[in-house]
Amino acid sequence: MSNTTGYGAIEVHQDHANDGDHPLQRRVKFPSSSTSNKCNIDDLFTQPWVKVLTTLALIVIMVISPNYHKLTSAHDLEPSSEKGHDENQELFYEDQLVNHFDKTDTSTWSNRYYKSINYFEGPGHPIFLIVGGEGALDHGMLYPFVTQHLAPHFGAAVIEVEHRFYGPYQPIMGRDATVAQLVTLLTPQQAMADMVQLAKAFKDELGCSIYDRSSENYCPIVTVGGSYPGFLSAMFRVAYPDFVDISYASSAPLKLYDQTADQTVYYDIVTKAAEHRSEGCADAVRSTLEEVKELIAEASSVKEAVADANMCLDTLPEYITTLKTYSDDLMMAIAFSFADYDMEAYPPSEELGLYKACQVFQDDSTGPMDKVANFFRLMEGDIEEEEGYPGLAAEESRDCFDISIFLPDGNNPRITTSDWSGSGGGNDGKMWDFQLCTTLVDPIGFSEESMFPTREWTYEDLAKYCQLRWGKDITPTPFALVTNLGFADLVKTGTSRILFTNGLQDMWSGGSYLEDVSDSILALNFENGAHHSDLSHVGPSENDTEDIREGFVQITDILETWLDEIKEESGN
Repeated sequence: MSNTTGYGAIEVHQDHANDGDHPLQRRVKFPSSSTSNKCNIDDLFTQPWVKVLTTLALIVIMVISPNYHKLTSAHDLEPSSEKGHDENQELFYEDQLVNHFDKTDTSTWSNRYYKSINYFEGPGHPIFLIVGGEGALDHGMLYPFVTQHLAPHFGAAVIEVEHRFYGPYQPIMGRDATVAQLVTLLTPQQAMADMVQLAKAFKDELGCSIYDRSSENYCPIVTVGGSYPGFLSAMFRVAYPDFVDISYASSAPLKLYDQTADQTVYYDIVTKAAEHRSEGCADAVRSTLEEVKELIAEASSVKEAVADANMCLDTLPEYITTLKTYSDDLMMAIAFSFADYDMEAYPPSEELGLYKACQVFQDDSTGPMDKVANFFRLMEGDIEEEEGYPGLAAEESRDCFDISIFLPDGNNPRITTSDWSGSGGGNDGKMWDFQLCTTLVDPIGFSEESMFPTREWTYEDLAKYCQLRWGKDITPTPFALVTNLGFADLVKTGTSRILFTNGLQDMWSGGSYLEDVSDSILALNFENGAHHSDLSHVGPSENDTEDIREGFVQITDILETWLDEIKEESGN
């Protein structure tokens, strides 16, 4: 039985039984006209002279409009009438299934998405599907390279879908989902099914053939994503090869998720990237943190150690009751904050957070504890961090640093979470923490080569943490995802037309494919690139390095080659 309310369909968008709109059209209600106005308008259109003028106007349009022949159906008419649509206007697909893999559950929810049809040249042209990931999509389209460059080049439409359980619109609203519900509903497979279902409806709206590649109205689907969404983008070609035609996967850590990447590669690359940006940085950070650990160990109390680094005592998480716990979590916070700076370290500049962070530790005029305090003070003034840690943006100006902003929502939160690259704060951090406690496991530890204190990551410690957070019934299953989706050997699965791109200054490149896997599973690497720098939120600009500029051309050429192949194979 349908239980729309129980699964949190958004009330304001719920009443659509009689509106007759396409499910992808956002409902806009206009004030009703007065009865007298309605009568006047009705009377006007009964006048013979109005009928004649209307007929003549239609004839003129038919004769002079070069596009009239395209407006032969509702499908054709609808997108052309929305050419000026604001691509950053949030839209809602109200018929999204809560559970795609339980045929007895017909409950639905409102899935937020965005679309751009400003450059769409009609059925037969491609659709770029931008994959949402572990964060709310509050600001519209993510990648100008797609919407402002690839879309006009290919005459393509673009759709971007928010990942379930991230952002304010969720499959279960009005209350927190239970752990049992999250186990079933918060999975990569459910998220991918959401996006396929929504993309099918979008194809139908545009008048595109959904599956028939031989049809002249077939619109090839090209998935696009960076980081975890890059992983999902690649998985669409593995799991939905009959629906998704091409995958463009930037900074996609498949080898982390299939458990084959070296667990130390992540922070080893962060270390190398910091040294690359500011020579001497790695040694400065390493020696400072060694001294800080010694000073913490020698402190008379946690209170003293916290004050020495200018941390706020009144917001210190309650679980931090020992010097070792404080030291471990402080080192973790510094490490994943450096990693966050590394992800944003493009284009190369001394204005980058990574360079500035290095300068803090390379300042010989300050002591080790002051360097730590100055590092977090830098974070407070850095808007780059506010998206991942909403508590930072909400903080009033204080003389101390509130380390609790790193805590995700939920029971028994910790700074060291299931994701040693950092889960982020708030509800998004909570949902990401849960995903990495179930099937999306990423082994990330610290080697002696990194500039951070050595610390081994183990499955046992992960399981212990996850059960503290989510209960004894939650045990991470690190090989379930690769077994279910079958991405350990992409060639063996017969997968094709995946383009992996990597910035070599990006630590996630250590978990991605850096070499061509086959003739149709390709890899492009950018020496100066950071975390999916080819899919930045700025798009191609005069500040781009030469390797990224060349990359934009290569990416476009590869996609064009594959789209031409699809057209030739279909006989169109």
